[in-house]
Amino acid sequence: MDVEEILKAENAAWNSHDVDMIAAFYTDDCIKEDVAVGVHARGKEAMNVVNRGAFAAVPDMKIELTLVVSSGATAATEWTMSGTYSGKRPGAAPVTGRPFSVRGATIMQLREGRISRVSDYWDSAQFLQQVGSMPSIPGA
Repeated sequence: MDVEEILKAENAAWNSHDVDMIAAFYTDDCIKEDVAVGVHARGKEAMNVVNRGAFAAVPDMKIELTLVVSSGATAATEWTMSGTYSGKRPGAAPVTGRPFSVRGATIMQLREGRISRVSDYWDSAQFLQQVGSMPSIPGA
């Protein structure tokens, strides 16, 4: 499988909400960062805990890839994440039951056909505004 096929298949696993299927695309010693919310997990089990929390908070989460690029062992995707913020996770904003759609990007490193490091970047303020947990800035 080439890198683009791997990343599209990993995205399909995300959209199935199957954390074990997602983990199959990662090395055992993987590093997962979600820069927007300050998450840093090392290893598949820690990553699975983070992913389960994300699906609990947004049970209908969907991620649409809009761009996939790669060069050697480095890859990047651009995407749109959407869903309904209807479940609480520890330390998260109060649940509002409102829908959202935010754009983001992910930078990845691969090793031996698996993802060894993933860093997600997206605008958490836009998410909070859309779900009604943070006021919008007039004129912004």
